[in-house]
Amino acid sequence: MQKLAILALVLAITAAKFVDIHTSLAQINTDPFGHVVLSAIKAHLLAQTPANEVNMLLNGVGAGIVQDQNDHDHAFELDTTTNNRIVEDLEKEILYHQNQIASNTQLRDDTIEALAVSEEDIRVTIADIANNEATYAREEATRNQQHETFVAKVAAIDDVIDAIDDAAKLIQHLSLGASFAQLKSKYDTLHKKLSDNTSHSALLQPVITALTELATHGVNQKALTKIAQLLSEIRQQLVSEKAAKTDVEDRQAAHWAEFSVHLANEHTRLVERKAQLEVQIQEQKDTIEDAQSWIEFHTLELENSEERLAGQEAWYAVQSQIYETQTAEREAQQEIVDRLQEHISEKLSTTAQFIASRN
Repeated sequence: MQKLAILALVLAITAAKFVDIHTSLAQINTDPFGHVVLSAIKAHLLAQTPANEVNMLLNGVGAGIVQDQNDHDHAFELDTTTNNRIVEDLEKEILYHQNQIASNTQLRDDTIEALAVSEEDIRVTIADIANNEATYAREEATRNQQHETFVAKVAAIDDVIDAIDDAAKLIQHLSLGASFAQLKSKYDTLHKKLSDNTSHSALLQPVITALTELATHGVNQKALTKIAQLLSEIRQQLVSEKAAKTDVEDRQAAHWAEFSVHLANEHTRLVERKAQLEVQIQEQKDTIEDAQSWIEFHTLELENSEERLAGQEAWYAVQSQIYETQTAEREAQQEIVDRLQEHISEKLSTTAQFIASRN
């Protein structure tokens, strides 16, 4: 009984192996690659090729699969190296364009702020020039008026001094014995000139009174001496007044000379400052325009680089998918070859029987 049980177990295992081999071969036959290999083995078996040649066939197929995979590995490695280099270059390009956009944006914004300051500066400078010119015109007019007043007053003083000198000459002639009748016409002219004077009427009134009394009461030496003394004092006052006005005129002229030079220098400085600001403003406008142009240029280049990077990454993703798919296919093919070799090695007759029975 024990021997019968053991025999039954061996027969069952043998039958199971036979079924497993058939199932495995049937699965291989459904695969296109397995179908082709089985067809090739069938041809060899029909030609009654020795089993070792069938194994050599399978070894050759396996070696071809390995070689194809090695070639594919090498090609994919080259693709990966090329892709990494291209991606690295594109990422550098993207970073470069991003940095250029950022730096030119900063330059543009900073220059816009600086331009606002420059435009305010030139507005103030133009206003300062206008104020300077208005001040110069006003002060020059004031100075001209001062000088005209001085000239007029000095001329009036000179007229009075001339009249005093004429009166002194008249008194001198009378003192030397000339009769009043001989000098009557000069007296009348002098008296009218003194009486008509309006600039120094108060100062000249004592002289006019004395001369009138002289004409009325007659000439006497005492009166002449008194009049001569009066004329001398009045002349001295006029000379002092003229000197004082001349001193004021000189000081005003000196002040204007100094102040006018200051105004002229300030005007020159302001005009030069305005010219500098005009150049600066134009340069700032050019800088803003150039920066904006570079921003637009690098923005387009950035978009281009990003599109190229996306395209490169998409291409590499496809290559990677192809590599993985074909690698998986070769692994499956290699598994088929290994299984066939195993089947042939273990059960050549069963394998041959299956191959012979397939269409």
